[in-house]
Amino acid sequence: MGHARATFFWTLLLLLSLWLPRETRAQNLELSAGAPSSAPTPLAADDPENVAPLAAVVYNEDDALSSELAFYYAEKRGIPRERLVALHCSGEEEISREEYDRTIAGPLRHEFDVRGWWQRSPDRAPSGPDDHTPTSVVFENKIRYLVLLRGVPVKIKPAPNYPGDFSPTGQPEQFRSHNEAAVDSELAALGFFLPGISGAASNPYFRQYARIQDAGMPGLLLVGRLDGPTGRTVRRMIDDTLYAERNGLWGRAYVDTRGLPHDVHNGLFAGDVWLEKAAADLGPHGVPTVLDRRPELFGVNYPMSEAAIYYGWYSEQPVGPFTRSSFRFQRGAVAYHLHSYSAAVIRDPTHQWVGPLLESGAAATMGCVYEPYLGLTPRIDTFNARLLDGFTFGEAAYQAAPVLSWMTTVVGDPLYRPARVWEIMGRAADGSPELPRPDSAAVAEYRAFWRGANAWRLRSPEEGAAELERSGRTLKSGRIFEGLGLLQVAAGERTRAAKSFEQATQFYPDASDVARVALHEARSLADAGEKPAAIELLRRTRARIGGGHADAVEALKEMENELAPSAAPSPK
Repeated sequence: MGHARATFFWTLLLLLSLWLPRETRAQNLELSAGAPSSAPTPLAADDPENVAPLAAVVYNEDDALSSELAFYYAEKRGIPRERLVALHCSGEEEISREEYDRTIAGPLRHEFDVRGWWQRSPDRAPSGPDDHTPTSVVFENKIRYLVLLRGVPVKIKPAPNYPGDFSPTGQPEQFRSHNEAAVDSELAALGFFLPGISGAASNPYFRQYARIQDAGMPGLLLVGRLDGPTGRTVRRMIDDTLYAERNGLWGRAYVDTRGLPHDVHNGLFAGDVWLEKAAADLGPHGVPTVLDRRPELFGVNYPMSEAAIYYGWYSEQPVGPFTRSSFRFQRGAVAYHLHSYSAAVIRDPTHQWVGPLLESGAAATMGCVYEPYLGLTPRIDTFNARLLDGFTFGEAAYQAAPVLSWMTTVVGDPLYRPARVWEIMGRAADGSPELPRPDSAAVAEYRAFWRGANAWRLRSPEEGAAELERSGRTLKSGRIFEGLGLLQVAAGERTRAAKSFEQATQFYPDASDVARVALHEARSLADAGEKPAAIELLRRTRARIGGGHADAVEALKEMENELAPSAAPSPK
């Protein structure tokens, strides 16, 4: 995805899903026997952390903050101290391959051996330079999640002339010539005992549909890191994750495509396809979803409030609402911006994407530490679908990743289950002891939207719309009517959407919310070829909210100028 890459490489990458499961340097990895046909069994409501027995925590003993955070996390998650592993390693984000082997991979394999966490075959030396089979085979593993704490390095530099390395067959040169990697992705394959380090290793968990403990892949570890610009940020991530598991992840989703033509000759369009699919899933699963198909990213004045989920691409540095000091995600938010170097640094609060998203309040994200190539990045649609179906953040991230031993870092608690409260709501009525009471009017409204949207998806759009209209009027909720309008736009019901948006503006007291709804409706009108009506709507809305709301007014002006760039905007 670097700017100097030739376009034909992108087209080549689109074919990788046909190739990856068969021909990589991990050809001998075990494969799942098959995917179940239904969603995974929900965790018991009184035990939301019951995957904790599958986790080990890794920290840097030479970094006081890393030690402090490790014990804080273990206590919060109920992980016993005997499953904490102290390493003596560099505190820098980037290390050499020699340092990785000597201070991280080697010591961790030793700990798994001596603590009896895994059972494996004895080590063996390769029989010759053409013997590329694993040097040991793991056949049982008690640890399925590895949680790295801030202070453990993030990425591994390229290593020329690495002993025993080889250029894997069946992979394009652009892949097999690389042996740099993210520490997380390399550790995920720790139990595969692969003799070489170049190229990408096939991920046997890719697009599977099973809990990691049921997947039949004892060599695979789901590795995530609790990391970020400051220790305070990491503690907040831990707290917000647990809060959202107890109380729910409530808010809107904002999905930002690039508006690329769906043309097989343009390999980049795959990213837009993933994002479109994610957006199509989110709304009917109960998350009001704003989908932007313009080439531009959300503007700095865009009223992106109550953001619980964000997916977008493609800017090297944060832009738009994320640059405002006042912007904050909802507690427990999942946010991911696809870019080649989104995680080139993750402890910087202002550069690339991972650090700034975390500083803006996100609890879980992903990123690339070096050039990954689009076809080897996590599939956003798969990641999103698995989260909605109740898998953990770690499971969803690795089920979405086509390869291991590559460039992706998974930042957030891998045990986090954003959908836990949604699952409880699916089987319990209000007042059930399983379901926490709403702690605000906003949560009550989002719960009501969740129920109506799922009625739309599971019964019929007509029944869902009727339920949403009833609850919207009862609760006098702009949130519910805005969400209904977005569902109707996605379904091509523009006339009904206009009525829902109008109702939303009647209930919204805040000018920024009124402006955002007007932007939805104006975009819908413009897409239907009714630009004059869209411009008139924007001007009426500016007049309605007045000049005391500069950001909202500016956002309306920006769309007006986009739709009619040669026309002078209204002076109102």
